[in-house]
Amino acid sequence: MPGHLILVRPHASLLDGPVIARYLHQMGGHCGYLFAVDPDYARHPFWRRALTWYGRVHGHQRMVALDQRSPMALRVILRTLEAGHGVVLFPQGTGISNPERSDLPGAFWLGQKSRCQITEIRLDHSRWTPQVAYQGRDRAPLGGSLKFPQ
Repeated sequence: MPGHLILVRPHASLLDGPVIARYLHQMGGHCGYLFAVDPDYARHPFWRRALTWYGRVHGHQRMVALDQRSPMALRVILRTLEAGHGVVLFPQGTGISNPERSDLPGAFWLGQKSRCQITEIRLDHSRWTPQVAYQGRDRAPLGGSLKFPQ
């Protein structure tokens, strides 16, 4: 059974990843997701430890460094989805200065290749910390539907 890909938009804050990790953990049952993280943070000595600790505390979430300039980095994510696990991806990539930028092609490729269920989450950045503004299903390539509990 294919995994679950969560696409989060817009990516306009460095707090977006921790907010989503906490949100998934609070919903219950959404643990152990693999978060695609900018390599500058995923490999930095301080941020790697801080993000790893935060992920453990909030649902045993994990991270992988994803360089948007290297399409080969998507293979780890594809294998995770094909193994039936969950992945959180910010399809717009890095560069939080422009929240309205378009998606990079990697998210579409992952959905097509893995045939996983895809859930969209939208964030509201009108407050000091981002808030989940919408969660729902936008695409389910296998014809099924996935619905997060309210």
